[in-house]
Amino acid sequence: MNRLGTPASVPASVPASVPAPAGERYLAEVTARLPGPASAHSGIVAELRCGLLDATDSHRSAGLAPAQAAEAAIREFGDPGQVADGFRAEIAARHARRVAVILLATGPLVGLLWIGTAAASHLALGLASAWPWTSLPAGLAAGILLVAVAAALTAWAALFGIAMTGRLTRWLPARPRRAPTAAAVAGFGAVGADALGLALLAAEIAAAPGKLSPVLAAAAAAASVARLLLARRAAYRCLALRASLA
Repeated sequence: MNRLGTPASVPASVPASVPAPAGERYLAEVTARLPGPASAHSGIVAELRCGLLDATDSHRSAGLAPAQAAEAAIREFGDPGQVADGFRAEIAARHARRVAVILLATGPLVGLLWIGTAAASHLALGLASAWPWTSLPAGLAAGILLVAVAAALTAWAALFGIAMTGRLTRWLPARPRRAPTAAAVAGFGAVGADALGLALLAAEIAAAPGKLSPVLAAAAAAASVARLLLARRAAYRCLALRASLA
């Protein structure tokens, strides 16, 4: 049962019926006020529809006409804006967790492509023989260090975001803005790491054309561009969700 007293999920035994037109208009008003992408609303709308149907059926069983039963069910649910506000924290937590998990899963894959590119090029000799990379050009060493810092920031922020949406929340004060904030930081960290990687690739191509593995370099660049764009979009969406919780 959720905060509205509706079922947590749609049971398989619920008939394939829909609320009265007034109920559909009510659901549309609630949906229009829900933050985040429409894909994040499907489960919530299904939950609300199921609860509205149950409430309507209950009133019809008490002797009300279908239209009157629907109106009575809507009054029980309350103002559409208040109902939508009750789901904001849940939507923000779900989205933040999804962003954090995706960033953690894709980070090592993109990193392996860049390591493979370095291993297949002249960079491998410098990376293997130098500690702490004293023989590398100063700009390249600084760039690699910045990539490592950005990647570490992404990982820690993503892990924190996951922790803030898991079982740990049972023992912590309710702070719904923490998870989307952490996910946004992780997203911008991923943007920074990928942008730095692409900048280093461009610098190496300009300084030593022909010494990089073209296939691996192209694959790493494509993966970083895709991740950069997706991470940037996800980070701004997390900030928008965070602002909606103010």
